[in-house]
Amino acid sequence: MLGEELLPTKSEEEDRRKDNKKKEERKKGEGMDVDMESKMEITGEVVETETVARGAESTFHTKLDELKELSAGVGLSEMRSNLEDRMGSWLQAPATDEATEVWGRLSGVVTSLAAELSEQLRLVLEPTTASRLKGDFRTGRRINMRKVIPYIASQFRKDKIWLRRTKPSKRDYQVVLAIDDSSSMSDNHSKQLAFESLALVSKALTLLEVGQLCVVSFGEKPKVLHPLSEPFTESSGAKLMQQLLFDQQKTQVGSLLEFACDLLSGGGGSAASSAAPAQLLVIVSDGRGVMDEGEARVRAAVRRARLQNVFTVFVVIDNPTNKDSILDIRMPKFVDGKLLGISSYMDSFPFPFYLILRDINGLPMVLSDALRQWFELVSNLV
Repeated sequence: MLGEELLPTKSEEEDRRKDNKKKEERKKGEGMDVDMESKMEITGEVVETETVARGAESTFHTKLDELKELSAGVGLSEMRSNLEDRMGSWLQAPATDEATEVWGRLSGVVTSLAAELSEQLRLVLEPTTASRLKGDFRTGRRINMRKVIPYIASQFRKDKIWLRRTKPSKRDYQVVLAIDDSSSMSDNHSKQLAFESLALVSKALTLLEVGQLCVVSFGEKPKVLHPLSEPFTESSGAKLMQQLLFDQQKTQVGSLLEFACDLLSGGGGSAASSAAPAQLLVIVSDGRGVMDEGEARVRAAVRRARLQNVFTVFVVIDNPTNKDSILDIRMPKFVDGKLLGISSYMDSFPFPFYLILRDINGLPMVLSDALRQWFELVSNLV
């Protein structure tokens, strides 16, 4: 009896069969759906992407990996080091081709700095020459056509119809760059700084269209390397590299100042306006031995330049690799043949406006800030 109770009844067996059959049908249906989805094709337009023509739109693309790889090449510091070694190997004036190549590389190194200095000086060196027509005058150089109709309508009473050149918009400065050609500048880094300063300042002034630029060398005797009357070009820079040998045995700063004053007072270029200091003398030197001609003569020459309205800036090339900076130099001070003590060399420096250059990268900001403050100081003293 117990075994009979455990056996399934007919109704239970039928229900179980029906459930199994439904499960099998459900599995078959799901399999058919998957097959139908995989085999189903949707009708529509066929686009041949491989042979389709490109659109007319222009696009731009950036490959940062390539850019980083190129930027990681020869840096400015390495280029400067290579140029310094190359110029240090010159035992005589370089050939024209080599000088042109080296000057081109120097110009490339200071391009960004020259652009920065040019924009800074644009705010400092104000326009001095009126070249734009402006204003309403009864007489003038050109008629203002906008005023003609009101002039006729007023029965010729409103006769202020003329324009004049009254607003300064053009720079007409005379700038003299004086480079120390003495043997104290012959070490590689000082020479490198001098040439970079020359390339930087000349390029910035050319970009600014400041007016006329003259380059002078000095040592035993000052000499014009590039006259005021000629525009400064890349070939001019190459010629300078052939003429600056840094082998003169003296540094006669007094003679340089007198020479520069005679050069600027001799009308080497067009006349300048008196509204701003239109004549600028920039001396690039290591600053050693400026009193070799005697303190009285040098100070008299500095005074003459000031009275002649020649604004003088002394750029001291202070080689950071040297053991002794110019700020560390000490000099004995005598009065009537008696020693009064030892003082700093810069305490008796005869130039009121000077800057000490150790890094060429700092020249644009330092020079522009210095000129701005010095010009304000001079204008307040006048």
